[in-house]
This record gives sequence, structure tokens and C-alpha cells, in this order.
Amino acid sequence: MQRPSIKYLGDVALVRLPRDFTGDLADLGKKLLDRRGVRTVLLVEGVEGWERVPKVRFLAGSRKTETIHREYGWIYCLDVSKVMFSLGNSYERLRMNRLPQEGEVVVDMFAGVGQFTIPLAKSKAGRVVAFEINPEAYRYLVQNIRLNKVGDKVTAYNDDCRNAVKYGLAKEADRVVMGYLFGTIEYLPVALQIAKDEAIIHFHEAAEPREGMMPLYNKCRAAAEAMNYRLELSGYRVVKSYSPKSWHYVLDLRVLR
Repeated sequence: MQRPSIKYLGDVALVRLPRDFTGDLADLGKKLLDRRGVRTVLLVEGVEGWERVPKVRFLAGSRKTETIHREYGWIYCLDVSKVMFSLGNSYERLRMNRLPQEGEVVVDMFAGVGQFTIPLAKSKAGRVVAFEINPEAYRYLVQNIRLNKVGDKVTAYNDDCRNAVKYGLAKEADRVVMGYLFGTIEYLPVALQIAKDEAIIHFHEAAEPREGMMPLYNKCRAAAEAMNYRLELSGYRVVKSYSPKSWHYVLDLRVLR
């Protein structure tokens, strides 16, 4: 029998169960509360809807689900029962902090609570524009911008990123972050419209490990060619294993005209 997966977000322990789990959940919750710094224990049962809202069940401790997570010196406030935050994307957040060049304009198309927005704002980038359609996530995004003292560099919109051009961003971005899964290709036309020549698009998507990243790249290339753009693959990496049959990839795509 596989063991439960346990991760810690601030003072909240998040439990995911293997299919063959037959243990006592109440006992597991009590044991986790004995660990230093754990205030709340939640069972993660999945995510719901296109806004990726977590589906969680209370197991033990306090019923307060808002927490503060610290990572590489950045601060994230969030309610783990209402918004997603992937701990498995930690290195990718660090990479996004290191890549921007001095003065770059970066657009974060799926900002969430600021997972990538905050590291980008703490980078050499000159300006970061963040879009988040979920009102609850946007509320935390604004709060995290304030907590990390980057309000002078970030402009945040509670809107669908597909409206980015309406905000005067056509051909303005040196870098575009598409930190979304399961349908990212639908938003690629917007990313192309807001990207400058030679801009880099960081395209996130899930794919079967046996297929690798090439099918994703081919889909992106075809979508770009339909709009008279070309995309050059400048790099890629596996962010994490999303499930036994699905890996989370990020493709670094250079925009050419």
C-alpha cells in the first residue's frame, strides 16, 4: 500500500491519499497535528472547474484555512480551501525570478495569488502585468503584491487574460508567462498578440510522459503559423509529475515573425 502524500503550505498540512488507502483518517490527522508548526490538516480530494478551485475536507486542528507561505524570501497569503498553490512549481518560480533582463515588460496571464507575479516583480524586470479572473485569487494577488512591496512594478487586473490587448499590451511584452494546465493552447493567440518580436513565451501544459514535449511544441507551432507567426523552441523542462499518466511541462518559445 502506498503512503499518503503530505505537503505543508504555511501551517496547513495537505494530505492526498493513494487509491488503496485503508488507514484511519482521524488518526492520521491527529498525528500530523503533533508535528511542529502544523495548525490545520486538510484532505485534498481534487480540483473543480476551469478556475481550478480546490476540493478539500477538514481532518483536524483549526478550521482556519488562510495561511502564510514563505518561499525564497517571498511571502504568499492565501486560503488553501479556495485557491490553488502548487508547491511542485517552486523551482519554476525561482527560474522565473532569474530569467528576466533589466527593464523587461513581463505579462503573467494566469496570475492566481501571485505564484509567478511576485518572483517576476522581484527580478530585474521593469514592469509586470498580471491577469487573474477568479475574484478570490485576485484578492490575494493584490494582498501579496502589497506584502512583498512590489506595487510600484506590478499592475494587476481582475479580468480574463484574453482581454489583454484591450489594456494596450499589443506587442508590448518581452516575456509572457502562461502558467496554466489543460487548455493553455486556447490562450496562445493572445500571447502572440502581446509579445514583441523575439519575446519569450513560457508555455505550461500537461502531457503523457511517453509522448514527451514534442506534441505540445507541434501544436503551438501550428497555432502560431495559422496567425503568420513562427515559434522557435529555445528550451523546455519537466516541472513535475502531475499524475502517473501526466507530466507538467514548460516550453520556452521564442516568437518570430
